[in-house]
Amino acid sequence: MKNIPTFADFHIHPNLKSFNSGHPKPKLNMWEFFEHITPSTAAGKFAVNNSKGVAKFSQTNLYNLMEGNVRVVFVSLYPMERGFFDIRGVPKALTSRKGLDDLTSITMGYDVERIHYLRQRKDYFRELKQEYDYVKEQEGASPCGKYKFKIVNSYSELKDIAENHPDTIAAVLQIEGAHVFFDEDMLSGTLNKREMKARLKQNIISVKEWENPPLMVNISHHFYNELCGHSKSFNFLVGTGFLNQKRGLETGLTGLGIKAMKELLSNSNGRRVYIDCKHMSLQARKEYYNWVRSYNYLNRNDNIPLIISHTAVNGFKSMTGSLIKPDNDKKNANSQFFNWSINNSDEEIALVNHTKGLMGFMLDKTKLGGGKFMKDIRRITDEEKMKDAYMQMFWDNIFQAVKAIGHQGAWESLCIGSDLDGGIFTMEYYDAASKFPALYDDMYSWLRRTKYQKALWYGMREEELLDRLFYKNVMLFCERYF
Repeated sequence: MKNIPTFADFHIHPNLKSFNSGHPKPKLNMWEFFEHITPSTAAGKFAVNNSKGVAKFSQTNLYNLMEGNVRVVFVSLYPMERGFFDIRGVPKALTSRKGLDDLTSITMGYDVERIHYLRQRKDYFRELKQEYDYVKEQEGASPCGKYKFKIVNSYSELKDIAENHPDTIAAVLQIEGAHVFFDEDMLSGTLNKREMKARLKQNIISVKEWENPPLMVNISHHFYNELCGHSKSFNFLVGTGFLNQKRGLETGLTGLGIKAMKELLSNSNGRRVYIDCKHMSLQARKEYYNWVRSYNYLNRNDNIPLIISHTAVNGFKSMTGSLIKPDNDKKNANSQFFNWSINNSDEEIALVNHTKGLMGFMLDKTKLGGGKFMKDIRRITDEEKMKDAYMQMFWDNIFQAVKAIGHQGAWESLCIGSDLDGGIFTMEYYDAASKFPALYDDMYSWLRRTKYQKALWYGMREEELLDRLFYKNVMLFCERYF
């Protein structure tokens, strides 16, 4: 097996915890390793005991990325949504304000002072600009002087750093959740529809005028944002009702959301910002897919790709099949794949390939594997057998996508979008960016040993498949659209 020149990650959060490490100013920079607070309250201890699979340390600080040779990174900006502070159904003994602050700090990795501020804040757009400024400040040399961090603005810049500057991390910006375009006036409820659309357009154009505008934006995230319905995303700790996702769940795009989509995709008001379909409700995704198909048909020389930056398969053949049963624990109980509609059906995956888009596989074991898999993995005590089980589960997701597409070109549409530092339940042995070489090696070794689904390799060798997943496809996508 040869060494690949670098790894690429299509969706990570190296800035999320460090930016929220203090208030009014962050205490930490993006290079530093740090751990979440030690719980001092019953709620904090409850959070630790009920989120054991969520890493309580910085998984993607920049030194960690360099250690893992993850040097092409899509850095996600994300002002936390208000819905995370509407915690319900917690036992009375855990509901003191300090307890709830501890609970949030333990699970998210934010400083308690910052949490106090976020409970009261009224302006997502201002926070977005502050987070952008913070990430910009991180550019340049590392504290030790050996490495560098650079936000890039084009494929040519990205390629040059990846190929010629092994001491440098090249970052492409993205935004997770279009709630970020809502400023204080928009959130106040005092603007009429016309004024809301005008302000939304103004704020989107303002972001497009940044020195380093984002390449893509998720229209929705975990909670309803007046633009687009979202998919149910929470299970395990928060899936029992602690956080309420009901408002707007599985609804479509609103008129305001369509306005946001068109302004982002427009080439006439600045560089196009692509839509990342992750977290959109299935209804909204259907509406967006139809719009993209129509646009691409009418504009043959201006293709818009479908993008799903961090996801997994749900095992259903069609979008309709994905929601025949509602997304709940019963639906997923005996499933090998995580079969909620936040994951993607064969039909959707084929559409991504048809538009020359890209789909990133996340490292969240609870989104890769369904209830049956999670029950099976908990019974395994031998480390090597557990690694093998994870490898089969991860490859099963990938090969399901290849089967859905049905031809060799499938291997240009898939990559890694880990979502590390995004509060996910990681596989134990691959819980930080520094573990990317181990993940690559284990995937290679397992595939070489088992020759699993070899007909779907389409004549390629193990290292060719892995190099596409871990690096080449992200670069190909950027060559086409960046």
